[in-house]
Amino acid sequence: MLAVLAVSDKRNIDTLAIGLLRLGWDVVATEGTQKQLADAGHPVGRIADLAGAPTLLGGRVKTLTLSVMGGILARDTPADLAEIAAYDITRVDLVACNYYLLPERQQGIDFAAFREKIDVGGPAMLRGAAKNCEHVIPLGDPDDYDEVLALLESGAGSPSAVPLSRRLALAEKAFRISAAYDDSVRALFQA
Repeated sequence: MLAVLAVSDKRNIDTLAIGLLRLGWDVVATEGTQKQLADAGHPVGRIADLAGAPTLLGGRVKTLTLSVMGGILARDTPADLAEIAAYDITRVDLVACNYYLLPERQQGIDFAAFREKIDVGGPAMLRGAAKNCEHVIPLGDPDDYDEVLALLESGAGSPSAVPLSRRLALAEKAFRISAAYDDSVRALFQA
């Protein structure tokens, strides 16, 4: 079982990572999160290793790769299983993701002042996990970590311990978070 952590809001991320590791999961994270967890002594891998490529273009490309997105979007169909095997893609079972913090909206803010804060990979991963919630647990809110960990613990770490009804609720929340984020980005273009 593999979890991908890509969070700006690091509340409770150590609890989630420690709990997943204790349950026997592999955990990979983006640079800042991975460094924080590794510095605390937790064996968390780097997203670049899963992606098969280093972070590129000044940090703008780290998760938008075939390996990461293919692992998130793969389903249990014979065709999907054959393709991920052919391309050596690792299945992702959980995505914990929240987005870069946007600057405050202010009159006269120019594009250069906010464009680097527009998250692309995070929304793609969370939306992909939400779309594929039958196979991937989508976590967009740190307040949901404890409940999901408790469910996983009750099922000996198996992702199937998180019932579809809960996954659908988490997916709805992920799309709600994504929609609000997109609306906030749109507003910056109007400033």
